[in-house]
Amino acid sequence: MGAVGFPFWASYPMPRFILRASALALAIAAQARASPPVSSAQVLDAIRVFEANASGSLTSAKPADEANAAVARASNTILRYSLESDSVVVDMGNDSVPWCDLKKGISDLPHSGERGLLLAAYLAGSVKAQLQSGKQDPNPYPGWVAMLRVYRAVKMREGVTIPEVDSLLGRQMDGTLESYAAAAVQRSTDSLRRAYGPGGAPRQIETASSQP
Repeated sequence: MGAVGFPFWASYPMPRFILRASALALAIAAQARASPPVSSAQVLDAIRVFEANASGSLTSAKPADEANAAVARASNTILRYSLESDSVVVDMGNDSVPWCDLKKGISDLPHSGERGLLLAAYLAGSVKAQLQSGKQDPNPYPGWVAMLRVYRAVKMREGVTIPEVDSLLGRQMDGTLESYAAAAVQRSTDSLRRAYGPGGAPRQIETASSQP
């Protein structure tokens, strides 16, 4: 699988994810052939499970191993839906997910597991916002807000620091995150247009890093 879970918090184990673009594509393709598509109801259930467990709440009623497994399963469901569904489009270019270069992979980066967990949180926030609004929108802002919620918990408990995410956290604190998100999606759109021409960008997860 492209997502592998094992504990990284001593007090509250959570899944670590090591994602590589090629392994990710193969894993999702294999899953898609072996199982029916994920429905909107199923992904919303998965997002609720992810949100309830991904921040490592000490008030969680689930044992640590069970919570760890629940987040891993929920993340895989969210990822499949993000890749397969016609209802959402998620920008995963470098402007929108600067902490995860999915073209190169993240396994060699510092805190690769935490970076993968934050990617899952970003996907969850992006998918949830689009399903709630009933329209596609690649703006990364809702995903960033969800991702930063998990990052603050990881940072507080584990002392993890990821510079690219700290930059976004700073913008959230000074009130410029939403305008920065609008600029990020515009840069990504412009990059896709240069690569594919007007209207020629791939339909699903839009990523400037996947340009030819």
